[in-house]
Amino acid sequence: MNFKSTADHELHVRLKASLLGVVGSFVLFAAYLAIPPIGIFSGILAPFPAAYNRLVSGRISSFIVIIGATTAITALFGVFAGLMYLGMCGMIGFLMPELLFRGFSGSRAIFWTTAANLLIFSAGFIIYSSASGINLQALVSTEISSSLKQAVAIYEKSGVTGEDLELIKRSMATAAEMLQRLYPALVTALLVLIAGCNLALLRKTIAKKAVNITIEDFSTFKNPDLLVWILIASGSILLLPMSIITTPALNILLVVALLYFFQGMAVISALIKKHSVPAFMRILFYVMLIIQPYLLAIVASIGLFDLWVDFRTPKTQENL
Repeated sequence: MNFKSTADHELHVRLKASLLGVVGSFVLFAAYLAIPPIGIFSGILAPFPAAYNRLVSGRISSFIVIIGATTAITALFGVFAGLMYLGMCGMIGFLMPELLFRGFSGSRAIFWTTAANLLIFSAGFIIYSSASGINLQALVSTEISSSLKQAVAIYEKSGVTGEDLELIKRSMATAAEMLQRLYPALVTALLVLIAGCNLALLRKTIAKKAVNITIEDFSTFKNPDLLVWILIASGSILLLPMSIITTPALNILLVVALLYFFQGMAVISALIKKHSVPAFMRILFYVMLIIQPYLLAIVASIGLFDLWVDFRTPKTQENL
């Protein structure tokens, strides 16, 4: 056997996979930056090439993807975009697979990856705020207001006038106020969503690969029982008349509600498998989740009540 030829072949395969990963991750994140909000769907999957290469080809291959894509994003969209890619996609694409290799469960890997991401973002904003002398809250408020003003301008150009335009402006003002209060929870939710989607995709793509990790089925996901007390405490704080306390509590409440939404989805996923629900019914349900916000609350409630009802445990009939 020619060991040199085998090693050269493996190196060629890994290098090719790395270069494809650079191109794929760059295209996905560039689409997110260039065509918002539609591009958010491609942005969610931007960390996948780095994560996949880490699991299949090793650390060096993953580093090549992250550094290469960061360099390309920076060259085309600027330093801020490059840092955003590095902080979000780089962390998810490298840290989450590392945690999986160390025996972390999928849910724990998502938790620690999200925590690390939030720490990096917070440190970055604080450093930028200190260096530039710009207040962080003012910076966020300015960016939100600017984005919503652009949205109003689009409506004006499309011919919306009179009372309809005034209604849109009032709605945008209300949305801006809510976003300024809830952006920490929304950023956290986005990071959890990105990590979760990439984990699910990794589970499907590495199923036939010789990778020594185990990613549990999503249908088995369950939050810690003590989480319900955080839900109760944050909900109770909202009754107080002090925004300096209620705003953090509201953000915590939304993040906890998101976790119970995931548990509700896990329950539904388990029931779908158990009862062999047809594909078109599943697609219809997922479409309804997107267009009907009230259904999101129902699913989160299912996740919460699963704490007491335990929908996924088979019920045994007692003989009378």
